[in-house]
Amino acid sequence: MSHLAGHVQRRDMKAGEVIYENDAEVTHAVFPETGVVAIMAEMGDGRSVQQGSVGYEGFVGYAIVLGGGRALGRSVVLVAGEATWVPIAAFDQALLRFMSVREAMLRYGQAHTIELMQLVACNSLHPADQRLSQWLLQTSDRMQGEGFYLTQDVMAKTLGLRRATVNMICGELMDAGAIDYSRGNLTVTDRGKLEARACECYGRIRLAYSSRQAPRETC
Repeated sequence: MSHLAGHVQRRDMKAGEVIYENDAEVTHAVFPETGVVAIMAEMGDGRSVQQGSVGYEGFVGYAIVLGGGRALGRSVVLVAGEATWVPIAAFDQALLRFMSVREAMLRYGQAHTIELMQLVACNSLHPADQRLSQWLLQTSDRMQGEGFYLTQDVMAKTLGLRRATVNMICGELMDAGAIDYSRGNLTVTDRGKLEARACECYGRIRLAYSSRQAPRETC
């Protein structure tokens, strides 16, 4: 957005970096250009699971659009990349001044809500191999490429699975020719095979974003 040029800052996002702790004050809207950020729910016993994720199609800090000023969940960088940070004051001005910005935020909010609702059903009803397969496909889409760096430990924590379970599933996907994985470097080698292993949630989430998302506009 050209009118924000004097306010925004572009920063690197490092894997494992925490952008916002749960209930922290949201000071910036953070728009990933590359990379993936997970919104995590942290339990009192130390366990965690992904509530949702954000890539180039959205931004971290959506609570401010809903009238809140505090983070909803812990925002953690899963896959390294770059992001644009927009101060809340400048972002609020853009929402007030430009209809295109408000419409884009509403479209994103609708798609993101569908994703969150679908993930609730997915986590409750679908087996681990289907969940991991759909998550890898979604991550690959957000990276706009077939390869990225992601450890099995991160996959396990994000999906609330045992690391041994993730290791077994990755081995099965490699044997099937769907992915290649070595020392954290993961490549989707056959999307058709990976989609065949994924649950229906992947298609529903992808459709939600493709039918509601418009390219980011300059204002």
